[in-house]
Amino acid sequence: MSNAVFPYGIRFQEDGKLDIFPAAEISILGERGQGVRAMFLLDSGATTSILPIGDADVLGIKIDKDSKMFVRGFSGEEAIGYKQTISVALGGMKLKIPIIFVDAMVPRVLGREGVFTKFAIIFNESARRTGFFSAQREKKTINSIFS
Repeated sequence: MSNAVFPYGIRFQEDGKLDIFPAAEISILGERGQGVRAMFLLDSGATTSILPIGDADVLGIKIDKDSKMFVRGFSGEEAIGYKQTISVALGGMKLKIPIIFVDAMVPRVLGREGVFTKFAIIFNESARRTGFFSAQREKKTINSIFS
């Protein structure tokens, strides 16, 4: 795995202001093996990653209606979601991660489950960049910082 560094994402809010957020570009590997690159908001407070339900159609992923669940985000609003496992590529590493396809207007969010244990993730707020580094390869450096 090679290291991956991503610039923060930028989006316009409804009030016309800019929102800058930690982001990562990920290739989502669909059922037919094709990869669709997408920018995800990196959310260390989210357990599971989420995608809008419309992305499943684009990727050729059939939603398992038996996996229906209710999800609630930071705002407290409830939405219907369907939990699946998908394949993604990040920083040269292929991963299988749980993801919830949400039937609502939601951003693409990369949560901790299936991802954070594989990487040492550094948020460089002053430079507005996020770095993903191999947790296994950088273990010695990481341990020296936290000991």
